[in-house]
Amino acid sequence: MNAPLFPRSGFKFGLLAPLLFAFTAVAQQDNLAWHTYAEPTGHFSFLVAAEPKRQTQKDESHPEGPIVTDTYVVSQDNLYLAGLTQYPPAAELPDEQELTADRDNFNKAVSATLISEERSKYAGFPSVEFKSKSDKGIFHVLMVKADHRVYSVATVYHTSDEPAECARFMKSLKLINP
Repeated sequence: MNAPLFPRSGFKFGLLAPLLFAFTAVAQQDNLAWHTYAEPTGHFSFLVAAEPKRQTQKDESHPEGPIVTDTYVVSQDNLYLAGLTQYPPAAELPDEQELTADRDNFNKAVSATLISEERSKYAGFPSVEFKSKSDKGIFHVLMVKADHRVYSVATVYHTSDEPAECARFMKSLKLINP
């Protein structure tokens, strides 16, 4: 199997670790109305019950060009993450290799163990949906690769069954201009 062109390829979840630690300290926000949040560049949208906090990370260490990741976070009873990683057009990103690297990088970043996985198509694009578990909680993640973009949504929860609002969030990803 060929090694990925970008060893740190995949959704940049380096931003995730500090968010997980903040997760337990955030005040509870109940009874907020869910609404559609359209990401500012118009590539995708998702449902949330509060305005997400945006973080941007730009990696300029690759000769093909910068890799830019925008992450949107809402922390309530559960943690909700949505993101977009954009790779330079010259980057070689085989679909399945990239999705595997993304999944593995995510689990490594949160010290989680994979408990289930399904590969399929999402809006016509290759995707991986998986659940992982660590002492930080249960993670439900969907990653979709559309050309040189990887879209991701993830929830973190602490109950044995996935809360309805987490399932609602996971189903809400809409690719507008992939």
